[in-house]
Amino acid sequence: MNEAFARAYVHGIVLAPLAGWSDSAFRIICREMGATAVVTEMVAAAGLSRRSVKTNRLLAFRKEEKPIGVQLFGKNPEDFVRASALVSSRGFDFIDINAGCPVRKVVRNGSGAALLGNIPLLAAIVAGVRSETRLPVTVKIRLGWSPKEPVPGSLPSILADSGASALAIHGRYASDMFAGNVRVGKMAELVSASPLPVVVNGDVKSRDDSERLLNATGGSGVMVGRGALGNPWIFRSLASGVDYRPCPEEVADTIRRQFRMMSEYVHENRLHHIIRGWLVHYLKGFDGAAELRRKAVKVSTGDDLENLLGLLLERLKILESMER
Repeated sequence: MNEAFARAYVHGIVLAPLAGWSDSAFRIICREMGATAVVTEMVAAAGLSRRSVKTNRLLAFRKEEKPIGVQLFGKNPEDFVRASALVSSRGFDFIDINAGCPVRKVVRNGSGAALLGNIPLLAAIVAGVRSETRLPVTVKIRLGWSPKEPVPGSLPSILADSGASALAIHGRYASDMFAGNVRVGKMAELVSASPLPVVVNGDVKSRDDSERLLNATGGSGVMVGRGALGNPWIFRSLASGVDYRPCPEEVADTIRRQFRMMSEYVHENRLHHIIRGWLVHYLKGFDGAAELRRKAVKVSTGDDLENLLGLLLERLKILESMER
């Protein structure tokens, strides 16, 4: 196995692919905070194979993001083969296959977590990707479609035989969506049965969460998804082994910088709409946050954003002084 890939992904602290969230700006911030690898939002293999302009935009990244993987989703092995050939020359460090997304518009077409109900097809997709690239091939899965329809314990071996280099396991069934606790016992069973290294994912919102998940499952590395939204500093805590809390100025500067980087590739008509969603994530976990979130959903100009950040700084500094 490629040594750099093993350090960054297999034994790393990875930012999960998050549709609508893990864009270039956020990936850069997470890398700076300590994420050892990042993954793109999921990219349609069919759209790539047809050279869709919109789909190709999702492939854009900056050198500061490396090592970076591209996540492909779809259901036709032929699309994956063509897509893999196209992305292999784009500077990515690995290719990830999405076999875990539970969202209805994805699974109703036979993609994402729906592939867990058709293991031969998933194996054929992995083999097809492997045939077209020298890059490591990873597969992100869930525990199965539902508790009554779990993946077979032989799945990791099947994927290894098909050419996968590593797995990432989200500790829920597709039917769980994102509700309830991750099922660490079931994750541990798959990890122990796997000839491949397994990166574990689900409910990691702190350093303690990460340590508990790794210890309970035996995973080789950890992947952080929704726990990083509004809290990219989680990677600093995980990388250093010491809980990190940003000062008020760092919170405001991080939001401001993310907005500025997004403005380089998001059209002005959509920019403020998107930043509102990010603000709702950042403005959580402190007294007075609800009032600021109500203001955040009305941000429509750069001045609005600066005014909100001024209020945020003021509020955080008051709370900081009260804690002394």
